[in-house]
Amino acid sequence: MNMSMEERVTNPLPGFLRLTGAWPLSLSGLITILLLTFAQIMPLHAAEKTPVRSIIGYAAPLSVRPGDKVDFMANVIGGGTYKADLVRVVNGDSLSRYKEHFRVDPVDAPFAGSYEGKEQPLNLGSYVQVEAGKTLDELKSFTISAWVFPTFTPSEYVAPDLENPDPFHPPTLTIAASIVDQTIVSRFDKVTGTGWALQLDEQARLQFVTGSGDGKLDTVKLTEAARDWDWTYVAVSYDADGRKITVYLMEKPSSPGDKFTARNLHVTGTLSKPIVQAGPLRIAAVRGGPGAANAKQEKPVDVFNGRIQDVRLANRVLSESEINQLSVEETPKKLQPSLVGDWDFAQGIGSTIIHDISGKEHNGSVINLPERALRGVFWNGDTIKWTDDPNQYDAIAFHADDIYNAEWQVNFSYTVPMDLDSGIYAARLKQGDFVEYIPFFVAAPTGKPQAKLAVWLSDYNYLAYSNISYIATVPQNYSGMNINEADTRFLKTHLEYATTGVYSLHLDGTFFDYGTRLRPDIHMKPGGLLYNFPLDTHLTSFLEHKGIDYDIITDELVDAEGLELLKQYQVIVSSSHPEYVTPVMFDNVADYTEQGGRFMYMGANGWFWSADGHPTLPGVMESRNFHGIADRYLTSGLRGGLMIETGRPSGPVFGVEMSGENFHGSSAYRKGEDAGNPRATWIFSGTKEGDVFGDYGIDKVHGGAAGYEIDRYNPDNGVPRHALQLATSEPLRPTISNTTLGILPVSVKYTPSKGEITAQADLVFFETANGGAMFSTGSITWLGSLLENNFDNDVARITGNVIQRFLDAKPFPAIPKADIDDVDRAAPEPEYDRAIDTTKK
Repeated sequence: MNMSMEERVTNPLPGFLRLTGAWPLSLSGLITILLLTFAQIMPLHAAEKTPVRSIIGYAAPLSVRPGDKVDFMANVIGGGTYKADLVRVVNGDSLSRYKEHFRVDPVDAPFAGSYEGKEQPLNLGSYVQVEAGKTLDELKSFTISAWVFPTFTPSEYVAPDLENPDPFHPPTLTIAASIVDQTIVSRFDKVTGTGWALQLDEQARLQFVTGSGDGKLDTVKLTEAARDWDWTYVAVSYDADGRKITVYLMEKPSSPGDKFTARNLHVTGTLSKPIVQAGPLRIAAVRGGPGAANAKQEKPVDVFNGRIQDVRLANRVLSESEINQLSVEETPKKLQPSLVGDWDFAQGIGSTIIHDISGKEHNGSVINLPERALRGVFWNGDTIKWTDDPNQYDAIAFHADDIYNAEWQVNFSYTVPMDLDSGIYAARLKQGDFVEYIPFFVAAPTGKPQAKLAVWLSDYNYLAYSNISYIATVPQNYSGMNINEADTRFLKTHLEYATTGVYSLHLDGTFFDYGTRLRPDIHMKPGGLLYNFPLDTHLTSFLEHKGIDYDIITDELVDAEGLELLKQYQVIVSSSHPEYVTPVMFDNVADYTEQGGRFMYMGANGWFWSADGHPTLPGVMESRNFHGIADRYLTSGLRGGLMIETGRPSGPVFGVEMSGENFHGSSAYRKGEDAGNPRATWIFSGTKEGDVFGDYGIDKVHGGAAGYEIDRYNPDNGVPRHALQLATSEPLRPTISNTTLGILPVSVKYTPSKGEITAQADLVFFETANGGAMFSTGSITWLGSLLENNFDNDVARITGNVIQRFLDAKPFPAIPKADIDDVDRAAPEPEYDRAIDTTKK
């Protein structure tokens, strides 16, 4: 189907606000901070002439050690021969004013050579699959029922106006225009037209579709549509003797007003042929033919968008009264003998198993990461934590654009040699003039660090931002960023790739909860969007230039190995944007510095969201930052949302906290009084630029070491009393947004007047117990200033001074009593009239 660009995008729907409205301080408005369009709208950059993308791929796993095997999967669009080799990535910036420093060094690898490529599709859609069995195959008459909460009606979809996008709700690329039917339960093969399916059609009318493979389908359908963004009970009964079908829709609202207008609908029809019972039973999808090369299941099609719970299958025709009785939370005992399937979504949360409690053991498998542990129809408000009462969180949200594992065929593999240096590596794939990089990260052998310093790459953050499409639909919002426009054009024409990562919207307007490394990420590569991973290679470029040895560690490794991994290094240097971290990782840093470790926080907006991996599935990052408070606990049971909500403000550990952002021009720093404190004068040794430094960098509007997103020193939120506020950003561009952490726990002022601006970037240093220390830059663009004048600049000198002193095991001098501030840490009263109910991004 040919679709215009306008037809390929969607924006958040009003229903999403209704869903999250259960919490007065919901975060539903927070497409926000990252997505701001300020008063200044910049013209679009003209597309550069670049080779047409012909390859996209991914590596698995992403974090490895010597001896581990890495598999490389690639979709070669149009097929054909391509060449592959291995490179060590030193600097992955090919977009900014420093692009002459781009550097990838060839490394010998046994896989180097030519390969014949083929196309590999990206099949989207989450569902539950119950394998076929004798009991299911022998069904004649039956009844199936379920609770549904639809969140998308295809016929009501309105493409957004890309010429005049809402600055606070910019559109995201989705597959919304391709949706027609949405399946609740099925045993249907869409390729052969065989079996049956209970669905909503494109107008949300409940229908039952059957076919026997002869090309003709029977459909029994209600004339009225199901209501979206509300719970509805649906059922269908089939009398095999007369081939009679009855479809039921029963509204059972909880509010007194809606009960007055609730509908009880049904329609009856007769089939032309008996129902064929064959193949697996699926909840939320039908079978659509062969899946990807390594897929165990056929691909999902006609996927449901919304929540489903309490799917029950009886082996006879139930009366309308019995169907009504089956709608309760626990199956009535008198109906239990008739059930051959009773799928309880409250059991096994955190696993990939759906438990059948009918006694027939028709357990199912959850495919492609639908959201579990969500409020169901029987949630009564007694708890906001699913682990307290899983039965109240027995709904699953399915989406047609969900994915966990692309399941592509492995093109080639690489076993990491035992003597390979720790570092960032990539498979380089070439076809004609087009070059693609598929990165992976090599840590040192377990328990055998190769250096005293480790660079901690934020791969959970990379997953959170994977395939973000706002830069494609509203690049005006990010005029200071260096964007790979060829990649954004690819996303606009290959919509299936513009999914996953928590800054993408599902086609119903809700946010994704998951990022996964088992699918391509168009931005996380050398030459990609100069944000997160490519920007972090400015740090490795600096270390290589200065001859400083380093190892690579990652979120995934720290999450798995914890404090013991950190303690192997005297110095740990963070990436530019460690925003998504687990509470355990946060605590590991606190313990590391308390036990004598020295930490350099080289970015901003870090340690901000409480995220976690998946309890069962490797390679997943989960964050529920955009859910209402009642759905914020993660699949693992940990509390999601802001890290400060978990009792972990960043100030006490890192000395700074998120304070604002600006993607339309960065600023310099000005030294403060504390820069002359004898405890810190070594930090500025050899600097040449004077009191104001760092007025250069990657920002395309105005380069500066303080920019994009910034953190401030705030003693009211627990910054150590002896912390030194060494330097502060110069006056920020008028498009700055304020971010305030506190009781609310976060509020945002989008367009503060000059007198209201509290956002600022601060350079902070303090010592910790046992010879430890913390140095924080307070800015994402700090790393983007290191390369100025071929590393001959004060940002580079300050960074080098701190690294060298931190590598020196000599203890820091005692702290004079005069340096211990007496600050008022009383919590301020929130200014409710100014607070916007939203958070970062």
